[in-house]
Amino acid sequence: MDDQTKRNQIRKTFQALHGDEPLTRLQVAQKTGIRRANVCWYIRHFRKRNQVAVVRKGIDPITRHPAEFLTTNPDLFPDDPQTDMFGGSDE
Repeated sequence: MDDQTKRNQIRKTFQALHGDEPLTRLQVAQKTGIRRANVCWYIRHFRKRNQVAVVRKGIDPITRHPAEFLTTNPDLFPDDPQTDMFGGSDE
């Protein structure tokens, strides 16, 4: 795969995960036409840059197996429990 194809696939994966609903890796693969193995690598790329979050874990609607539902939309990121570790007061 050439660099341009890889960049396009990364962009498509990011955009697919940026919607209003979190998706599983397989849902992203089906939506974009990108192989699931590649989608997994691109999500790893996003994780290293804190650009993706697991919104919830549940049953994949396609495989009926446990899966992570992911998003790149910061509005859907879950609250970080460590930011409120000490009560969050400004005393």
